[in-house]
Amino acid sequence: MTKASSIPFSRMQNISATGTFVKRFGKPGNVPMKPYAHRDDYYVIALLTDGSAEVEIDFERKRRGAGDILVVSPCQVHSKPADEEWNADGWMLALSPEMLSEQEAGVLEEYSISPKPMSPGVVVIDDIVTICRMMDHNKENASIFNALALAVKSIVLSTLCSSDSQISGRYRAITLKFRKLLEKHLLAEKRPTAYAEMLNISEIYLNEAVKGATGLSVSAYIRNLVILQAKRQLTYTTLSAKEIAYQLGYQDYSYFSKLFAKSTGLSPSEYRKNLK
Repeated sequence: MTKASSIPFSRMQNISATGTFVKRFGKPGNVPMKPYAHRDDYYVIALLTDGSAEVEIDFERKRRGAGDILVVSPCQVHSKPADEEWNADGWMLALSPEMLSEQEAGVLEEYSISPKPMSPGVVVIDDIVTICRMMDHNKENASIFNALALAVKSIVLSTLCSSDSQISGRYRAITLKFRKLLEKHLLAEKRPTAYAEMLNISEIYLNEAVKGATGLSVSAYIRNLVILQAKRQLTYTTLSAKEIAYQLGYQDYSYFSKLFAKSTGLSPSEYRKNLK
């Protein structure tokens, strides 16, 4: 596995000036998915129309078949597993976050709390495929192209909103705000009580909300996020374990190593050796 000092990052500005992009993938003659692990600064909506494919997103393998929709959020590390031979056809639509309203972005964030396969049915799938084909034929007309992209976005969001959810609306809202705060403060602040104070609620209620939405306590959620980021760096970059610990806000490498081992059963160095 070839590594760099950071995880490859794909930017919308390098593939489209309009904030949207579409391509067909999978079958011979079509555009293949990047063969290496990477992140994007945009949302990816992938629709399989034939066959099946397995993708790895933040170390979790997800297999999708014909009629399934998969949404990958910005900054999630994803790749085609090295041992996976794809036999699938489909479409991939990329959308810049600026193409979504705050409410729409919130719907996708809610989905990411407890993601599940989306199989909206033949009629919806046929509609999306038709629109993607129209986009492919109108790449030179930005206004038509973007209007069609927004139509696909609306269909997918409608599918998400119509899905049954057992998560309390209040719990979901608190968890989303908690996640936003983590994005800004995780490297410097890892105490559950600090996030409860930022949200002006008790630590007990924050814990109740996060556990109700994710199944994890606040401390476990924070720990899992730290370990996920550490695993990303250990797997895909050349940074040393000590450099990674420092980047994640841990001055005491010994403490970080014990925390990592408690969650994975391996020290950071052992984890990296097992990747070879």
